[in-house]
Amino acid sequence: MRGAERSVQPMLDDVELERYQRDGQIAPSTALPEEFLSQARTRMERLLRERPELDADFIPGLIEIDGGWLELARAPQILDIVEQVLGPDIIVWGSGLFCKSAMEGKATPWHQDGQYWPIRPLRTVTAWIAIDPATLDNGCLRVIHGSHAGKEVHAHSANDSDALVLNQEIDLSRLGNPIPHDVVLDSGMFSIHDVHLVHGAEPNRSGSRRAGLVFRYMPASSHYDRALARRQVEELGVLDISRRQLHLVRGRNVHPGNEIASHPERSGE
Repeated sequence: MRGAERSVQPMLDDVELERYQRDGQIAPSTALPEEFLSQARTRMERLLRERPELDADFIPGLIEIDGGWLELARAPQILDIVEQVLGPDIIVWGSGLFCKSAMEGKATPWHQDGQYWPIRPLRTVTAWIAIDPATLDNGCLRVIHGSHAGKEVHAHSANDSDALVLNQEIDLSRLGNPIPHDVVLDSGMFSIHDVHLVHGAEPNRSGSRRAGLVFRYMPASSHYDRALARRQVEELGVLDISRRQLHLVRGRNVHPGNEIASHPERSGE
């Protein structure tokens, strides 16, 4: 699979881009190529087989575990859209796998990523990629359209339930009980959402696995503040992401405080 050259696939048109800016989320109609999906499945199955001690409901830091995931994060079909949103200088700083087992996959509470991400100015987007079909029954992503407006981080409370993949939670009643939008995706489809968007997911109540891959992108003009990340661990009890690798996937590194990693070693193919 080729790297970060621009794709021949269509990017968001003006109407779609306006919808993303209004809603804070969009699922492009163009699927990722079969080669991408095959590589993602192969790497995921190997990881789950070789690392059974990992909690498959959420495995963070995929690129740190296996540098071969970086090639997928460079997919031009994704980067072209990220560039429309964030600009031409792009860093991938996060990667993860959400693999909900049939009938027992955990829920993700309503939250905003900006509550616990150490990026300043706080501009970043997530690409959520369906390895398996994501449906209403198996716990697809759910979003509150327009909740990113104003770029406000709402009050969260701690919820340390073992049934959740995250301990930060928003009470939707404080936002006027908005109606969620279900992001139903076929395999190979993906969704992009803003760092301020309120989102979550139900547990998997179906007989089918629901595996999703995420990559987190930030503009290279923002600062990945490792000291802030360490404070957030102490103050919020969230996952320590202070040592995340930063990989420049398009353009140039703009902020002098960002330590760009060299290309990681790839594990077995």
